Amino acid sequence: MPKAMYAIWWDDKLGPLVGRTYPPDADLSSEEALTIFMSHGVKQKADVGYTKLKRGLFISFMEEPNCIAVLLDEDEDQGAVERNLLRLVPRINFSSREWDKEIKKAFEGLEDLLDKKTGESLLKNPAIKNMLEDMYQERVDAIKPQHILSGVAKYPIASQYLGESREEIIRTLEDLEQEGVLVAKTFGRKVQCQQCGSSEILIDLVCPSCSSDDIHKVYTLFCPHCHGQFQAVIPDDLAKIACQKCQKSVNVSELAVSDVELLCMACHSASDEPRIKADCAVCGNELKPIDLLGGTGLAYYPFKTKNED
Repeated sequence: MPKAMYAIWWDDKLGPLVGRTYPPDADLSSEEALTIFMSHGVKQKADVGYTKLKRGLFISFMEEPNCIAVLLDEDEDQGAVERNLLRLVPRINFSSREWDKEIKKAFEGLEDLLDKKTGESLLKNPAIKNMLEDMYQERVDAIKPQHILSGVAKYPIASQYLGESREEIIRTLEDLEQEGVLVAKTFGRKVQCQQCGSSEILIDLVCPSCSSDDIHKVYTLFCPHCHGQFQAVIPDDLAKIACQKCQKSVNVSELAVSDVELLCMACHSASDEPRIKADCAVCGNELKPIDLLGGTGLAYYPFKTKNED
């Protein structure tokens, strides 16, 4: 369990001040408080901060202009503390006039959450038991993400068991992974046409000026005979080319390429940054940048021993 909890308040003249602590004798210097505050960034924009001091690791949450910091025990699971601190925050009254009681309640609330969200207490939750039973009985093969925005995923199957809070579902899945009953694996995002839903996508390069796809690569080449540079378009089946300066024939395979740019045959403009155009192969709809959200998410699978495979 965590060693202590601190309420740190910001004063425009004095900077961060240690308002209340629990247990009451848990001290924290103003220098340490400042270091914890700075873990949230210069403008305190990061909600969660990690601070490693001599006395141990602090995990903190910023609710401007206030900060709640937790000092972890040496063997404490950092991920579990962070997840449960985030669960606790909505219960804290940051405008309380009785912070002695508020911080005591918050500390005890965090201990209670850590107890309920780990070990046997976590696995006894009826909703979680039902979900795990369906997964281990192979009625549900995996909890897979559905990406709705860049960096944002939801888990529709898990929400049927655990409720609609996306953040809480993700925390619970991470809890179950920590307990060793689920295994997280990377899960690729799928590019889909927003018009027809197809994932068959045609990728092409087009001119950034006129959007024509009639473009060719123009190579800047180094001639091994006269040591001069010249530019040329080289078709794929071309074996030899004549240097534009010395007119000597050179094997294409022997040419050194110093630069490549694209020449548009429609508007005759050259560019080294063509536009990438993605079209749906089924309905012809041109995909917008928001349709091309890349990256990977996490899918959760039931943990099975080698004997179970």
